Amino acid sequence: MPFVRSLVLTAFCVVSLLGKTWQVDGIVVAIDPASKSILVSHRPIGKYMPAMAMPFRVEDGRQLQGLHPGVRVEFELVVNKDSSFARNIRKFAGPDTPLTQPKEQLQPGAALSDFHLIDEQNHAVTLSGLHGKVLVIDFIYTRCPLPDVCPRLSASFAAIQRHFKDRPDKDLALLTITVDPDYDTPAILAEYARRWGADPTRWSFLTGDVAKTAAELGELYWMDEGSIGHNSMTSIITRDGHLAAMVDGSAWRVDQLIELVSHQLEQK
Repeated sequence: MPFVRSLVLTAFCVVSLLGKTWQVDGIVVAIDPASKSILVSHRPIGKYMPAMAMPFRVEDGRQLQGLHPGVRVEFELVVNKDSSFARNIRKFAGPDTPLTQPKEQLQPGAALSDFHLIDEQNHAVTLSGLHGKVLVIDFIYTRCPLPDVCPRLSASFAAIQRHFKDRPDKDLALLTITVDPDYDTPAILAEYARRWGADPTRWSFLTGDVAKTAAELGELYWMDEGSIGHNSMTSIITRDGHLAAMVDGSAWRVDQLIELVSHQLEQK
């Protein structure tokens, strides 16, 4: 019956467009009203996602009112093909959990400590070895299931790589650091780099002991019994290793970061 088949097909398309809904509960780590998002350290989400800390864009920014770091919440996570968002956010009764920003977090102008990490080609990478280059550093992990977080950050880095493709290699380096170093080995990162068309002379994917660098760059990051702290900080480092600028979240526009990078490239 064509009419029935049409109704079934229409219903299937509607369900596909609506995506999947999951129940989430966790503790608010940070709130960003400007981007209408919250960072939540949550319990395992069914068979979809292990316990970790992740930023979630909220459907209605008014639902951020009354929330603060340490409060426990529950909400619905709606995951579509190209985006995800939290809705129907509710606070749990009971005492809050005390949370603080990393005490090592740098302020603009401060020097980033030297790091010793390994790239996707098993090469050692140090900050001192990159002296003279403007660096753009972000944090992802390859198993990230939310399309508008790590994949969006990587897509933005791919766009930045294309924009500066004619710039000499000695001037600029993109560094993507994993917050899941136990899983994200050089081989895993190499496959991820190929997926995004990364030019290894311009864009490196780093693993190893990342905790100190993450803390200095404001990345709320920890691994304990499967939890991963991850608040998507992107930083620009000057040619002499100082923090020039920091952008929070994954919703920044590529042209905004390109402008910040271009400004640093003009500094000699």
